[in-house]
Amino acid sequence: ENDMCIFVQPNQEVIDSIETLSTKSSSSSSPMIALVNPQWRNVDDALDSASKNDNVFGAFASFLGGKGNSLKRLDSLGYQNTYTLEGYVCKGGNIRLLKRFDSDWVVFAENDSGDDWVRVGQQADRPKYQDVEKMLDDKGVGYKYARDLGFAPKL
Repeated sequence: ENDMCIFVQPNQEVIDSIETLSTKSSSSSSPMIALVNPQWRNVDDALDSASKNDNVFGAFASFLGGKGNSLKRLDSLGYQNTYTLEGYVCKGGNIRLLKRFDSDWVVFAENDSGDDWVRVGQQADRPKYQDVEKMLDDKGVGYKYARDLGFAPKL
């Protein structure tokens, strides 16, 4: 009892509850709070970008659903990413970005047989798509279609 509170797939609609529990937690020996798989993405749409501004337009964009205000509130409460695993496709192949609280971001590419992952690089800040593409180029990894057709070495 009171050991831990976990929000699974929280969205901006539960920020008030998270903030209330966090405020209570900081003043007593109450539970650790974890946010698992939050539903705000790293990619910003127009509302998300606008909501990060500290002006009337930013407040309005937050009201309409932009994530900026929610992220600011979590930052002010001291929330930090402790383990992050993200994935997307680059050069036609599956990519995974892995970040642990005490490490740099590490980038892995799935091999062509789909049964293993190859480390292609790392960096301190979250790698952008262009960074990952350069890491793949530096390792000599071609486009997936070229590897499948035999025009580039297999991964």
